[in-house]
Amino acid sequence: MLNGKKVIMAVGAHTGDAQLTMGMLLAKHAQMGDHVIIVDLTAGERGCPAGQTPEEFRKYNVECAKKFADELGGESIVFDVPDGELYDNKEIELKLARLMREKQVDAVLYHWKKSIHKDHVQAHMITDNAIFFASLPTFDLDGLAPAPIKRFMCAENWEDAEDFSPYYYFDVTEAYPLWEKAVKHLWLTEHSTSMAYLKYYDALSVTRGCLIRKGRATAFTTTGDKRMVLENL
Repeated sequence: MLNGKKVIMAVGAHTGDAQLTMGMLLAKHAQMGDHVIIVDLTAGERGCPAGQTPEEFRKYNVECAKKFADELGGESIVFDVPDGELYDNKEIELKLARLMREKQVDAVLYHWKKSIHKDHVQAHMITDNAIFFASLPTFDLDGLAPAPIKRFMCAENWEDAEDFSPYYYFDVTEAYPLWEKAVKHLWLTEHSTSMAYLKYYDALSVTRGCLIRKGRATAFTTTGDKRMVLENL
């Protein structure tokens, strides 16, 4: 908690992952007055467009990630890990866990465990283990108090679709305009030649909204076989 408000952390493998797949829920919590933090484990710089070097694109993506967070009144943190070279190890797990403790995170959003992208699989494992270390009161981490993490859930992502089954549904109808404005700061939202990201997540939000009789919704999963509709985290 921060000044009586929840602290929500979203962790993505690359700049764009968390913003696109978890961003609508982040926008909802931002409108509620909660504090949102987006952590990109890499900047996704090796997906650079023609005419830019990975180094140039990394700098650009870091700036875009900050603009997204600024729209939500939140924080953007981009780790200094080369795109495509993300691996689960204790060093990065504890770095993320330390951040969760420093920020006293209440809820964590992250990648589903199965993906066609290896970085997403690694990001899931890193975050899963970081949550464990951040929450465990008997694990000393530089004397920091354990993070009060009450909820952690995995986002719906077109690259992480294998065995993904929505469990939590959130009405994000009112938050959608803020998310749409913020996410357009990212290059891949409307300029990617491999995927129409904005169209896809726009349509997905309408589809998920239909299932809970709302204008728009975003879905997350966890273990279990029921469906839940939550007002907030």
